[in-house]
Amino acid sequence: AENLEAKTMQTTIAVIGAGNGGSAIAAYLSSVGVRVNLCDLFPEYLKSFEMNNGIELILDGKISHQSLNMITTDIPAAIKDVLLIMVVTPSFTHKMIAHATVSALCDNQIVILNPGRTGGALEFLETIRIDGCRADITVAEAQTLVYSCRRTSGASVEIYGVKKIVDLGALPAIRTQNVLDALHLYYPQFRSAKNCLSTGLSNIGALFHPVPVLLNIGRIENDKNGYRYYWDGISPSVAKLVHKIDEERIAVAQAYKTEVPSAEEWLKQTYGTDGNDLYSLIQNNDAYRDIRAPRTIQTRYVTEDVPMSLVPISELGRIACVATPNIDAIITLTSSIYDHDFRYEGRSAKNLGIEGMTKEQVAHYFETGEK
Repeated sequence: AENLEAKTMQTTIAVIGAGNGGSAIAAYLSSVGVRVNLCDLFPEYLKSFEMNNGIELILDGKISHQSLNMITTDIPAAIKDVLLIMVVTPSFTHKMIAHATVSALCDNQIVILNPGRTGGALEFLETIRIDGCRADITVAEAQTLVYSCRRTSGASVEIYGVKKIVDLGALPAIRTQNVLDALHLYYPQFRSAKNCLSTGLSNIGALFHPVPVLLNIGRIENDKNGYRYYWDGISPSVAKLVHKIDEERIAVAQAYKTEVPSAEEWLKQTYGTDGNDLYSLIQNNDAYRDIRAPRTIQTRYVTEDVPMSLVPISELGRIACVATPNIDAIITLTSSIYDHDFRYEGRSAKNLGIEGMTKEQVAHYFETGEK
């Protein structure tokens, strides 16, 4: 503990995003002696922390006040002379944040997307390169958020659970260990993934979010009482389509020689649930019992997970000549219903900087960072 405190007191970490996850990460890092620069582009997320001069952290039944080194909406100020930059925001803001960092990024900095969804590191790096940034930085993706947490009232955040293992991949992959070395002092549960293809294609939200919303869209619009998202919304027929989507995701991963768990395997590993198929595994998962469905179709389950998850999976499949007809159908149908061209707006091959590349070239880029 003394060694940890001695080292962390010498360190400043930037946390971009003051929602549930960002607030939890900022508060935890502060609790172990890190000087935290907390930044959010939207001042309303920071107001209560400014008034409170910090964050009230609720962890293991104990409440503690955690001071912050800086609370700001100025991203360049927050990341100046900082080695680790933890981005903890919805994936549709990653591009916006990348634009905002360009003027302050410098050699050897590490940007970690918590999580990256699918193609997050590619999009971030491509964005800053188009903007003219030539700093030698590393962008990494976590496969999921390390915490189960919620901002409660005012300036408080509660951490309900901490994941024992979180996979992380860097772009380029040859720098993953460098990122882990920087992180492990605070988060030993992060472990090396093969690359960002592995973390991105392990994106379970791509399976469990868009399809159930689409197939229950009339219910969401008309049922004012709501319903249980997983237990009521994922019926045997809905689960069948989710399973088909999962098969396509796994086929894309295999084409790039990347192993990812199936949805069934993930449920067993993560929750220890039992069942003979996807439907029964979901129904037998008590953690899903009280999760309610969105009250509006304007939910991140579609507006984020289609353009930032399904679109890049489809695009990677197209490059590798792997058919993804069910994924493509979901993209087309939701684009029509939501009046958005999710493929154009989302993480297409062009927007990720891999348009015109072969499967082998894409794989090489993930490994070395060289096109």
